[in-house]
Amino acid sequence: MSKKYITIILVLLILVLAGGSYYYWKITKMQKSATDAVNPVNPINSTESVPDANPYDKTNPFSNIKVNPFE
Repeated sequence: MSKKYITIILVLLILVLAGGSYYYWKITKMQKSATDAVNPVNPINSTESVPDANPYDKTNPFSNIKVNPFE
């Protein structure tokens, strides 16, 4: 093989390696950002500020009855 062919092969090999490295870096960067979106660093507990929405605690008309009326 002549020096011209060896030089062309080496340049192509370097270009392929550079392109592959760039592609790998971009894919891992996208996966990391997707993982951060799913698992945030400071998760927010959304159940801490939920008001008591049970209407039966306040409107139960039978809460004061001590005897079963159906016996």
